[in-house]
Amino acid sequence: MMKLLRLIAIVSVSALSCFAQAEKERPVVAVFGQAEIMVVPDEVVFRVEAENVNLDVNKAKAETDKDVRETLAIAKKFQIQPQNIQTDYIRISDRYGEYITGKPRVFKGYAVTQVTTILLKDIGRFEGLLAELVGVGVSDLSGVTFRSSRMRTHMDQARALAMRAAREKATALAAEVGQKIGKAINITEVGLNISAAYEEEEGNPASNNTRVISAEISSGASDNQGTIAPGMISITARVKVIFELN
Repeated sequence: MMKLLRLIAIVSVSALSCFAQAEKERPVVAVFGQAEIMVVPDEVVFRVEAENVNLDVNKAKAETDKDVRETLAIAKKFQIQPQNIQTDYIRISDRYGEYITGKPRVFKGYAVTQVTTILLKDIGRFEGLLAELVGVGVSDLSGVTFRSSRMRTHMDQARALAMRAAREKATALAAEVGQKIGKAINITEVGLNISAAYEEEEGNPASNNTRVISAEISSGASDNQGTIAPGMISITARVKVIFELN
């Protein structure tokens, strides 16, 4: 019985070895396919931060609560649905002045901070909402993010176009040596990049499917109205495909 098992094992290993060798020697063509599509954003996410500093923590909190209520009132004015508004937990931290050599840092008070996130689905009202938020004197408009509500559909489209590009490239290469391609025996997604079409700094892409504009907002920043353009979102898909050669 043991000899029979060893024989079966040897035959199995030999068969696998022959199959692997045949796979290795099979004529193939390997190509990369890439496609980029440009998407017009149709919604905006505002990340509004209210922060107040006071030696009395209760006064700082009261001021921050007032700022948040004003922000929520603006969102209601623009008919933004409650499910598209999110208010984070309140954060309290100590705030000190700048360090000066040889002198102790001066305690400036307690900073009470709260962030409100607003999703605006009507991008045409972007300028108006931005102006209103700046007008209430929020301490920081730390993120204005333009994005698409149909990002999954656009990503699938980019992948499909990348596959088509790979097939066309493989077909052209095979034709140059008088051959044709067969079925695909391996497909690998090399990468999917989603970023703003127009970057402010080279090598500093926006995160995920967004274009992010960050700005420190002061009470006199209303001149910003009408100066921010959403641009477009770039989705680039890249695949590697190995085809059989016939």
